[in-house]
This record gives sequence, structure tokens and C-alpha cells, in this order.
Amino acid sequence: MRLFVPAAFTRGERGCSPPVATRPQVLRRRLTTSLLALAASLSLFAPPTAAAQGGGTVTGTVTDGGTGQPIQQARVLVAGTQIGTLTGENGRYTLRVPNTGSVTLEVSRIGFEAQRVTVNVTEGAPVVADVKLGQAAFSLAAVVTTVTGQQRKVELANATTQVNVAEKIAELPVSNMGALLSGRSSGVQVVQTGATGTGSRVRIRGQNSFSLSNDPIIVIDGVRASGATGDGLGVGGSGPSRLDDINPNEIESLEIIKGPSAATLYGTEAANGVIVITTKRGKSGRTTWNLSAENGRINNTAEYPDLWSLWGRRATAPNVSAICTLQEMVDGRCVAGVTDSLSRGNVLNQSDLTPIGTGNRQQYNLQSSGGNDKVQFFVSGQTESETGIYKMPSSEVTRLETQRGVTSLPSDIMRPNALARNSFRANVSAELRPNLFLQVSSGFINSDLRLPQNEDNGNGLMVAALGGNWRGDLKDSQGNNLRGYRSFMMGDVLAQTTSQNINRFINTATAQWNPVSWLATRAALGSDITFRNDLFISKVGEGPNTGTVRSGNITANRVETNQQTADYGATGTFQLLDWLNSKTSVGMQYVRNFRTLQQSTGIGLPPGGVTVTAAATRSSTQNITDRRTLGYYVEQQFGIRDKLFLTGGLRRDAASAFGANTRAVYYPKVGASWLISDEAFFPKGDWLNSLRLRGTYGASGQIPADTASIKAYSPGALTLASGETPGATLSSLGNANLKPEYSAETEFGFDLQMFSGRTNIELTSYNKSTTDALILRDIAPSLSGLQSQIVNIGNIKNSGVELTWNQRIIESDAVGLSFALTGSTLKNRMTKLAEGVATIPSGNRNTQQNRPGYPIYGLWDRTVTPRDVNNDGIIAGRSEVVYSDTAIYQGSSFPTKEMAFTPTLELLNKKLRITSQFDGKWGITKFNNTLRHQCQNGVTCRGRYDKSVSLQEQAYAYATADAIYTGQMENGDFIRWRELSVSYEMPTAWANKLRTTRWNIVLTGRNLGVMTDYKGVDPEASAANSDQRGGEEYFSTPPLRILMLRMNFSF
Repeated sequence: MRLFVPAAFTRGERGCSPPVATRPQVLRRRLTTSLLALAASLSLFAPPTAAAQGGGTVTGTVTDGGTGQPIQQARVLVAGTQIGTLTGENGRYTLRVPNTGSVTLEVSRIGFEAQRVTVNVTEGAPVVADVKLGQAAFSLAAVVTTVTGQQRKVELANATTQVNVAEKIAELPVSNMGALLSGRSSGVQVVQTGATGTGSRVRIRGQNSFSLSNDPIIVIDGVRASGATGDGLGVGGSGPSRLDDINPNEIESLEIIKGPSAATLYGTEAANGVIVITTKRGKSGRTTWNLSAENGRINNTAEYPDLWSLWGRRATAPNVSAICTLQEMVDGRCVAGVTDSLSRGNVLNQSDLTPIGTGNRQQYNLQSSGGNDKVQFFVSGQTESETGIYKMPSSEVTRLETQRGVTSLPSDIMRPNALARNSFRANVSAELRPNLFLQVSSGFINSDLRLPQNEDNGNGLMVAALGGNWRGDLKDSQGNNLRGYRSFMMGDVLAQTTSQNINRFINTATAQWNPVSWLATRAALGSDITFRNDLFISKVGEGPNTGTVRSGNITANRVETNQQTADYGATGTFQLLDWLNSKTSVGMQYVRNFRTLQQSTGIGLPPGGVTVTAAATRSSTQNITDRRTLGYYVEQQFGIRDKLFLTGGLRRDAASAFGANTRAVYYPKVGASWLISDEAFFPKGDWLNSLRLRGTYGASGQIPADTASIKAYSPGALTLASGETPGATLSSLGNANLKPEYSAETEFGFDLQMFSGRTNIELTSYNKSTTDALILRDIAPSLSGLQSQIVNIGNIKNSGVELTWNQRIIESDAVGLSFALTGSTLKNRMTKLAEGVATIPSGNRNTQQNRPGYPIYGLWDRTVTPRDVNNDGIIAGRSEVVYSDTAIYQGSSFPTKEMAFTPTLELLNKKLRITSQFDGKWGITKFNNTLRHQCQNGVTCRGRYDKSVSLQEQAYAYATADAIYTGQMENGDFIRWRELSVSYEMPTAWANKLRTTRWNIVLTGRNLGVMTDYKGVDPEASAANSDQRGGEEYFSTPPLRILMLRMNFSF
């Protein structure tokens, strides 16, 4: 257990700031007074108004202007307010308006061009207003969810990506959030690992921080939710992600807010961008049901490199065959023999030895929605199960059954990688009064995950398969013939089991009150509570014969995380002049992150023992952190003739994780959006629909680790002259001056729509600088007995260009052809370190250096030049290899360019839809750590034995013995066929025979092929879901091919 002691408690100073431990109380007091102040703040801006009118009702139908079909889930909003509703299945809506008179309605739906209509509302009979929307790839009048509420896209000065999940999800090969986000937005990189249940890593506009997380924050229905990656017991490599807990089938839409310039009002922690998720809502009208069922197979199509050996006779034992390197052959330590041969192979190509098989996946989802004008509901339930590709080899099944005297083995070691997950959601929207609305959302997720020991793990399965020698004469410590495995039999490796159980509750309640026509207020309360249980167990007499593993080991974690959000805001909308309107917003946000961990370990389990209490030796630790952040913001926007929008804002944050000398931090923003094509002076043409120019500046931050600012002491026994006594030792220096990382960004771009909405282009340029980067700096141990301290000493810069291009090529009632293209460039640089600090090493085996002028996590090493002195085609020793004197920059470990191309073809009156996606990443230098291991540890890489390979490859293999890994830093560029979807809408008559109104069949595939010069397993295979590992491959699971058949029914 660690004790966190504020520095002020140890100095004995007077008149100092409140210690960090008391900051939560300070923040609570400020929260209470803030709510009272904010509730009345906008009354200062109120213009004189007449007494409130009785109000009236507007009703109507929203239809597709091209096909005449009703549009459901279209948003109908009273202009200048937050009063609105959604259309039902038949496209109908009913909207209660608090005031009578002339009212302008804004009607929008993702994928359609928004419209404005003006109606005269009277008391009594409802006013009818039917609206037709034309299709469009994107609309500047579309509604975007922001901190201050919902705004039209044209009013925003920044680029924002919207994804209409509800319409696309049924036809996409998507099983988690990572797959949903991949290739949908420019500037968003998604790294997915292959093993079932392991998580996605999302990066928006590069890596902003060297020491902290680069994950974006997640907002679900207005409250914060966890998206942490690598969350669980370590298995040596990639772990699960809380982002992938979220069920994509429950999502209506999501918006990606890309950087500080757009995320300013989200405050500290928003520097990495924000993913805003809106779950599905009920629709007024008859109750509808939607059922989907899918089933499919999972395969590993990667080709694994062989392990190499060269057989000869050693001079000291000429009658015994031995493995000899080329160098040993040349210098005479090995001599040629009759049976000499160059051999190659690996256990993965042997059917009875390979741990790789075929996985499978099933998913069933049932949803219902309905309601009336006053109350609408949405409920959803889903169950899914996925069995990964890893299995117990058949030869090991036979060995273990014989050894244990049983006829079958437990399922958790037969299939060590599996996921079972259930998710449920219930959302209710209610109109309590004509000006008071309430939305309540409740979600529950339960999952059970099994992961094998793998990747960077000496006891892992792929190390056992590919990390040893390809030879049949070696035995393990128990006398078993290894048959090509490294040190342990595969059955013993898989006898270690690791599991995780999750119970997660995400609950939100949002109230919106419009006391007068010009004022909209909202309050949101919510929490994301996760109960996590991790368990690792290796039963007595099982597992690899190393250390205490076979004596029976167990580790049990119980973790509770609770992220609470309180959000209050108010927006006043005023028509100051005929040509000038004003929108003033103020608000407050309070976020609490609470986490408690209890870890218990046991060594020496008895036969049958599977609990910590059964172990002979037991130990436990406990860790509790409680971080609180309180922020206030104000934003002012002026709209000039509904063409030019000027915005300015400021946010102030205080947090318990700040150092004692850092009381608060301020984040400003300014921006402009100009629909210049609507100006009278702008040249008009039939080909041009609209042109918008935009530019913005904003700032946000990254909060330090929960206890980084605090002096910490760890309990332990102290040895005195009189003997041992309980005490505590300093374990962390803390830093009273610690500040959040500060990211400021400028962004400029334009949105162009042409040819009757067929061509839509968004182009954005951004420049983002992070100052006060938090870095663990080495210090002299003589100062405190410790060797490092977290300090603000670095600056990091990211810049790039982003393109989104949507094109409809053919558009008719029978046939459609279109494509979406997203692309971006990224230039990442560390621009400054503290005086006297030239570089900071990082990465596996310090293969990375972080120097000013170069990317963070960049790969560096000495160059290796072969010099075949005797021209025999063999690099025979140190004298024939030349190294550079110093390490040379080899390249960025993350892509500097990316692109995704998504074409769609519609045939047979658009009942048949074929969609595909191809994406590529370039500018990557990838560390093939698997090859490094094979050259340096296993001594099985080809360059050590095969004289037919190039002199350069031989030299690289030799250099690994001197801990120089340049030869394993490879070109990681690739183009991948990411997705294919073939969807067919069955005839209505066929659907009716099944007592349904709609029947849709979808065949999908994911990760169907790759083009690359990378020589490892796969350019996307990465270890540990960590930026610090630089995307290296280290016995990693590659992206897997998934083929699915899905059926969707509505009734």
C-alpha cells in the first residue's frame, strides 16, 4: 500500500496554499457556489420581453425530396433555441412551441441538406409544416453536438467529423468501436490488435504527450466515460480497451472533435481530441422492433517467417552433427560433413504442433423503440461471443490427457482466447412541460474475457512457437521432446489462464429547461462505474517449469472505477439587430475520477487450490486514487447576416492533480466561419453550391497523473539498532510546481460543395504545439535516494493537412455510384527539452530517442555497412562489418501519411449495395522485434546461416550480437483491403411471409488482403497497445480476417 502525503504536511510551513489532499473539499465548495452564480448569470443579458404566451403546436412530415420516402430520426429544432424533437418511423413529428407568432424551424438529418421553414404558431389547432430534404454527403446546416449544446455546422469554426452510425452499422463488418472508427475520418489513426478481446488504440492528429496517455476523451450522452487501453492484468502484450466495451449497435451518431482548437470548452484532458457519442432515442409512433443475427469465421492469413539452422561438424567433435553459423564455418570452428544441410521451418506449419486454428463469432441484437408526443423510449439487448484463433495443439492434448490421467481438458486451456459479452440499454425521453424536457439513459455491459500469455513474454505462446530453435533433438527440463518449441511445451504455456470479468454501468440524466424563448438551460448528471475482476492462475504441477510457476501461482485483482460528471450550462440567444444575432453561453463542469485497486497474490497452491487463501504464501496491496476537476467556461458568438459567425471563449480549470503552486489554468479560443459564397460580391456559378472559409485558435491540456505532484511514502520494515520496526520510505518526490501539459492549436480550412451537392470537399490545415510536456527526468540519487522526478520540461509540435472528399458519380432511382476519400499528413516533432537534456531514450532496448527536431518515439541506431574483405560472399566476423560512430535517425515509428478510399455501388433499384474500403499508411519505420529476438536470442534468423542472402542481411544479423538493431528497423508502409460489404434488400413480399416489414441480408469481410514490403508478420501487428513501444512487432497477433453473414429484420 502506498501513502500519499502532501508536501505541505512535511515542511511545517505556515500560510501555504491548501494541501493537495484537501483540494476535493475546496472544489466541492466552489461547485456549490458556482451553481448558484451560473443559474442567474444570463439574466444580465436579457432584453425586455413581453409576458410569456400560451404557446402552440407544429406538426408535419419530413420526406426525401428525391424518393418521397419518409425520413425517420430527422431533427426538427426551433431556430435559436434548444427546443426540438425527432421524426418517427413514418417521418412525422409533433413539436410543442412555448410561444406563439412567427417561428423558424431548422430540419436536418445526417446525409441530407438541411432546410429552414417559417410558420405562424397560434394557440389552438396545430400548424402543419411538411418538409422535403435533398440528399447530400454533408450539410453545413447539420446539427453538431458541442459543450454548449447543439449548433449548426456552419456556425463552427473548426472541422468536425460526423458518422451516422445508425444507418451504416447494419451493413458494416464492425464488431467494436475501433473497427467503427477506422477509415471514417481524416486525421484519426486506429491501431487494432488481432487477438480476441484486445483493444483499439485511437490517435487524433498525432501524439501530443511523451509521458501521458494520448487517448481521446469519450463523452456519451453528455457525460464522460472511460476509454482506457491496456486495462487489466498483464499477459505480456496487448490488453482490452474500455472504448471497445461500447456497443456500436446502440449508437445513433458520433462526432469526432479533433484538437484543442475545437475542444477548448471540454477543458483539461481534451488535448487529444474528443469522441462524442449519442445513443439511440425513441421515436413517436407505433412501437417498432429490429432484430439482427450474425455468424462468422475468424482466420489468421499471415505468413510467419521460418527459423533457420545450418548443420555441420564441430572440430572438437567431428562425429556429432551440430548447428554452425556462417562465421563458425569460415573460421574453422565447424567443418563440412556428409550430412551438412541448411534447414528451415517452424511449428506453426505443423498441424499437430501449431497453436493457431480457426475462430468464430456470433452476435444477436434486439431493439425496440416507440412512444407518443410526450414520452419516447428505446430499449436494446445484445449478446455476442467470440472465440479467437489460438488453441491447444492436438499433440499437446494427447500428452496432457495422458499425463493427467483424464479424457478431456478444461475449455479455458483448450481455447485460451475467448470473449463473451452482453449489453443492455434503456433510454427514455419525456416532455414534462412544453418548456421542460428530460432524457434518461442507462446502459449495462457484462463481459468475460480470456487471454493467453503472449507477445513480450518469455512464458508466452508465440515466443514458444517462434522464439527457439527449429530442431528436434532438444528437451525441456522435464525431459519432454520440445519438437521445435523454445523452452516449454505449448501445453504447459497454455495451462496458465488469465481472465477478466467486467460489470459496467453508464447512466446519464439530462434536463433541458427553456424558461423564456431566448434562454435554454441544461443540466446533466452521470456516472461510468466499472467493476473489474482479473484472475491469473497456474495450478500446482502445471505451467512452464520456471521459477515458482509449477508450485501453484495465483493473482487476483479487484478494481472499481467511478467517473462522475456534473454539467450545467445556459445559452441565451438574442436578435440584437436585423442583421446581427448573439449567442452567449456559460457553464460549469465537474468531473471526478475515483479508482480503487486491491491486488492479492499467492504462491504455493495445494492440489485443487484455486483461491489466494489456499496459497502457502500470500501478499496483498491496495491503491486508491481520487482526482477531481472543476471547470467554468464562457462563450460568445455573433452571427452576421447568418453568413459570418465570430466566436470567442474562455475556460478555467482547477484540479486536485495540479501541484500546490498551480491553482488554475486558462484555455482561450477564438474562431470565425464565413459562408462567403452567399455574399453578394462572390461570383456565382451553376456548378457551385456553397463555399465556407473557417479558422480558429484554441487551447486545451493534459492533466498530470493523479499523484505525480504529491510526495509519496511506501510502508515497510526499517532496520534499526534495536531491530526491525514498521516505517515508511520516500517513494516519490512529488512536484509542487507541476502543471498540466498545455496544447494550443491553430486551424484553417474550407468546405466546398459543388454540382448540385454531388461533390463535397473539406480541406483543413492545423498546427498544434504542446508546451510544459511532462517528462520523467533523471536526478542525482544523492539528493533524495530517488533517481527520477516528473517535471514540465518539453515542447512537442504536430502539424498536418486533412482532406475529406465525398463524391456522388451516378445518382438515379435504379443505380448509384459514389465514393468517400479521407487522407491526412502528419509531421510530429519534439521542439524543446530542458537545458542540459539532449535526448531521452525510450522504447524496447532503447531503440528510440526523443530529441529536439525529431519525432517523439523515433527510431535511432548506428548504421551497419558490410565489408567483404576476401570477396567470398560471407560476412565472417567483426572485421567485415563497419558501424557508424553514433546512432543515426532511422525514421518515425508512426505513419506520416494515411488515406482511406471507400467506394459504394448500388444496383437493382438500389436494393443491392456493395461497399468496400481500402486504406493505406506511409512514412512508417517499424521495429521488427521478433526478428531481433530470433537473431540475438534464438539465433535462428536467416542471415546467420544462409550465404545466399545479401551481405547487408548477413551484416545486420551479425550486428545484433553487438546490440545494434538497425537491420530490424524496416519499412512498414502498407495498403490494406480493409472492408467489403454486400447487402441485399429482400422483396417486401418475402419479408411479409416471415411476419416482418423488412428483411436485409449482409455478407461482410474485414482484413481481406495487404500489400507491403515489410518482412515481418504484418505491418499492423503491434505489441502492448502502447505509444512508447512505437508500434513494434514482438510476437504479436496480426489483424485477422473476419467473414460474417448477417441478417436484419424489422417488424
